[in-house]
Amino acid sequence: MTSTAPERAAARGQPSPMVRTSLVFVGIAVLAAFAADIEITTAGPGSEFGRMALGAVTPDFTATERLVEAIAMTVAFALLGVTLANVCGFALALAFHIRAIRVGCAIVRAVHELFWALIFLQIFGLSPLTGILAIAIPYTGIIAKVYSEILEESDQTPLRIVPAGSSRISVFLFARLAEAWVHFKTYALYRLECGLRSSAVLGFVGLPTLGYHLDSAFRQGNYSEVSALLIVFYIIVATMRRLSLGCPSDMPVPL
Repeated sequence: MTSTAPERAAARGQPSPMVRTSLVFVGIAVLAAFAADIEITTAGPGSEFGRMALGAVTPDFTATERLVEAIAMTVAFALLGVTLANVCGFALALAFHIRAIRVGCAIVRAVHELFWALIFLQIFGLSPLTGILAIAIPYTGIIAKVYSEILEESDQTPLRIVPAGSSRISVFLFARLAEAWVHFKTYALYRLECGLRSSAVLGFVGLPTLGYHLDSAFRQGNYSEVSALLIVFYIIVATMRRLSLGCPSDMPVPL
């Protein structure tokens, strides 16, 4: 029986290629640490950490003005962006075998939604369209890839028992889509959870989501407000996670 490279290396008492590669990266990291600028510039890091710890246990839910509006904006950007991405991603998944579509989806999903937001800020300004498109465009590329893989890996047995003469639309709806629908729903809920996080992050570029107030509270050193905002955001995400738990989980690992 032919032995693998790691087995031959172990037989000679040498570390495996993976171990050697890991050691090389560790060595590079150690050398880079000597050139890194890790100087602490704050006057009293200990006291600042104490203020942060105190704020973590004393959340102030009344400190944020227009908190309800910020929550609504965060959820709205996520819902609209992910919904648009699901519609477009599903359509592209049906034609994902075309090379140009695969390459295009790879390009748009390679750019983070924060950078898409910076691009659209120059075009549309601080408008809702900026936030929606910043989430929808990269998520479309991701969803198209995942949905196409779900369709490819779904059980092909229903296709073999479809009556002869059935139309393509009937075959797709009742043989392919019915098999993959549960996986689509599960992944869509997971992507909505990701969209909520992305929507909050968009606040750091000025959009009126929870991230905007979180950034302002950090800059002002109001850690009680920071704690309250993080708790609110956790409740929103946990609600989405609760909805996801109601769906079957036997699907490919989310990307």
